[in-house]
Amino acid sequence: MDAMITGSNRGIGLEFARQMVNRGERVFAATRNPQTATPLMELAAKSDGRLMILDLDVSLKKSIEEAVEEVSCHTDRLDLLINNAGINLGSQGLGDSTLGSDLGSLDSDFMTTFFQVNSLAPVIMAQAFLPLLERADPGKIVHLSSMLGSLEVAPVEGGNYAYDASKAALNMLNRRLARDLASRGIISVAMHPGWVKTDMGGPEAPMKAEQSVRMMLKVIDKLKSEQSGGFLQFNGKTHPW
Repeated sequence: MDAMITGSNRGIGLEFARQMVNRGERVFAATRNPQTATPLMELAAKSDGRLMILDLDVSLKKSIEEAVEEVSCHTDRLDLLINNAGINLGSQGLGDSTLGSDLGSLDSDFMTTFFQVNSLAPVIMAQAFLPLLERADPGKIVHLSSMLGSLEVAPVEGGNYAYDASKAALNMLNRRLARDLASRGIISVAMHPGWVKTDMGGPEAPMKAEQSVRMMLKVIDKLKSEQSGGFLQFNGKTHPW
């Protein structure tokens, strides 16, 4: 299997890369700052060439196009695209988190960044890699979403306008994407990884990245066309919309 994983420098993305390389698969691991991704570089050094690191900013069209060109130099098909890259309040370089969370301080420019990275970039990535995904049997796309993007599950009190809404938008965009990909034999799902101990999930999360990714890979390996467009939990069960 040839797989492309965005946001591979840490957390869930890094764990996806680690487990897939250990399974003997070839992984194209993308991150915005490869030169600072020490754990990823160490993994690549031990991978016998099965892991290649790509410099990719999913918010930039030119960067995505360059990533497609790079991957195409090494393979004529892509079996799996994992859109894992995302941002939340407190992400490095974002600045004042109240601009996306507190009524009275909300800023449209600040919030637009969330939709660009969390909602739109995964669809643009899928579109860009479509020629390679079409050659797989079947090609699969997994968008890492969140329970906070669920209208049924997200908490009413408190909350995070920018992040929660961007994940809800991702779920809808996946639904539309799956419809158009059905005739091309490509499966596309949104998946909630659980509450995971990562920089984004925080230290109080009950699940380690290793456990979450192991369970998600079992689900991904067995994805069927009838699941395309769905919102799944890490254990394969349907997540409430």
